[in-house]
Amino acid sequence: MRVVFCGSGEFATPSLRACRDAGHDIAIVATQPARHAGRGGQLRPTPVAVAGAELGLNVVECPNINDPAMIERLREAAADAMIVADFGQMVRLEARKSVRIDAFNLHGSLLPDLRGAAPINWAIIKGYETTGVTTFSLVDRMDAGDVYLRLSTQIARRETAGELKARLAQLGAQAVLQTLDMLGGNPPAVPTPQDDSLATKAPGLKKCDGVIDWNLPAATIRNLVHGTWPWPGARTLFVSGERRIEVTLARCDASGGHGGDAPAGQLRDDLSVQTGEGRLTVLEIKPAGKRLMEWHDFANGYRVRQGDRFVSLEQA
Repeated sequence: MRVVFCGSGEFATPSLRACRDAGHDIAIVATQPARHAGRGGQLRPTPVAVAGAELGLNVVECPNINDPAMIERLREAAADAMIVADFGQMVRLEARKSVRIDAFNLHGSLLPDLRGAAPINWAIIKGYETTGVTTFSLVDRMDAGDVYLRLSTQIARRETAGELKARLAQLGAQAVLQTLDMLGGNPPAVPTPQDDSLATKAPGLKKCDGVIDWNLPAATIRNLVHGTWPWPGARTLFVSGERRIEVTLARCDASGGHGGDAPAGQLRDDLSVQTGEGRLTVLEIKPAGKRLMEWHDFANGYRVRQGDRFVSLEQA
């Protein structure tokens, strides 16, 4: 099938590679323009632009896919379908009409649950045990189009958002290929409307969303830690005597029980952290400006002891 592929981020690259490996004719790879990044401020192309160049594809950096000149270019490509994944732009009707069959999107949740920019993070933050990917026909309303396909997977207990994103990207590649097969049928598959009454939101995260409140239950904090790693990160202040160090927690375990009368945020005799309900065992931690390290390395290096505490940045 002849396709236009619209993508920018890492979540989209497995789908692009899968389409090429499956023998689909990729007429155009549309992606966001390169941006200045890093300390040197050098222009850095998107992951999809890099992958497209490696595959020898026709990569087009476009600041606005809905620009009339770009739409004309899409029409000239005479593609059968348009694939949109981690693109970063809304694809309006005229651009969608440039392909013969349909334009569809790959989304990192089981729609209509978790519509929005950060579904993978919110699946973990909300404590879901199962999530997945969805392909759906694009419409002007965000993530509201009729569904072609859903594929689900379990979320591991210690899985972070970064790790889950990588897994869902691979699962998404399978979904994209299956959707192209569905569109190539005779007649093409007809997608199923979403039930808007079941829709939930997954808005983009801000840095303040990662601030830890130690008065919350341990399981809630664990979900926040895993759901915000690697960005924006679950941040807190470690206090030991006169030392105050901002840290980001990357991985942890939670256990139940009230744990006596220790105040929330205080380290107990086994160096677990008392929370509003239960204890949190830190497994990986990153001090500000330092590398990610295992908890026992941090505890040894900073001479952590019972009675030290974590304090919310909002209370510091």
